[in-house]
Amino acid sequence: MTPVSHPLRVGVIGCGNIAYWTHLREIRRITGARLVAASDPDPAARERARKLTGLHIDASSEALLARDEVDAVVITAPTGIHASLAIDAAATGKHLYLEKPIATTRSDAERVVAAVEKAGIVAVVGFNRRCHPAMEQAKTLLASGKLGTVRSVQMVFSEPADPTGGPAWRQSRKLGGGVLLDLASHHVDLLRWILGAEVKHVTAGIAPHRCDADTAWIALTLEGGIQALGYYSSAAGRADDLTFNCEQGLLTADRFRPHLRLQASRRFGYGIREAFVRPSWAGLEWQVRRWWRPSWESSYRRALTQFVRQCQGGRSSLASMVDGMKALQVILTAEQAAAEGRRLTVNQAPGA
Repeated sequence: MTPVSHPLRVGVIGCGNIAYWTHLREIRRITGARLVAASDPDPAARERARKLTGLHIDASSEALLARDEVDAVVITAPTGIHASLAIDAAATGKHLYLEKPIATTRSDAERVVAAVEKAGIVAVVGFNRRCHPAMEQAKTLLASGKLGTVRSVQMVFSEPADPTGGPAWRQSRKLGGGVLLDLASHHVDLLRWILGAEVKHVTAGIAPHRCDADTAWIALTLEGGIQALGYYSSAAGRADDLTFNCEQGLLTADRFRPHLRLQASRRFGYGIREAFVRPSWAGLEWQVRRWWRPSWESSYRRALTQFVRQCQGGRSSLASMVDGMKALQVILTAEQAAAEGRRLTVNQAPGA
């Protein structure tokens, strides 16, 4: 792959809510990148994106991919068509940032991996939590060994959603919805990345409350025997954090906090204390920005910035398409484990 030597010209495929509030805005703020195109089949989404960006918005992904002035595409379309759009983009030789998950089936994920390898392009999966200041710092601190061996992990990710107000595809697993694909996949990728260990065994349960697969739990066994337990829901209060139970304390990385929380044993007497963890520069910068933009979260811009730099010949910590396929294999195994009511190994993920 020849690095892009000029400002990266980016097109966004899919102008729904996440693209409108995040990608279409953040790309224009990245030094070395230019937003030059966007597409969406929905007229209302196109009009909203046009007003935001001032660009002509194509009605089809085919029209955008045919544009010679586009060097790279960011795909933020519904999950069910991620694979087909990624394969189409790879066929044009454009660099690719694909929002997670990579696909909804193992066979489609394998097709995406093959397509990007053949094309020789930069291709990453948008697991932006890798670029969250707290998650980055947790990885560094745990790797240092200062907290000793990680014994277990507790995870929760709940994002309340009105089943009558969101897009139809989010309400149906067949269309690419469900909290395991939508939410748990983030944590599976973070576990693999932070701990440097693969998931070996999975037990899971799915308990829909308002719509298809809107609540689930997973119990994972990773290499080395680390146990991880996660709860995921679109019908519960908002939360997104991972707590690592280590020999020397409990370390919590919370998406809604710029800094880590460390609970350690008291120096004198019985009980625990809050131990100080020096915040990272990225965490401090985000904390300052939150004073005037309280809901802003920095990992999206930081992930997109790394993608731009990678297309220009730099390095990044972003998830590859193979990483995306491995995370999907865990999710597919969890779905199968829930359906069969038993513990499964990850290589038993269904092939279609």
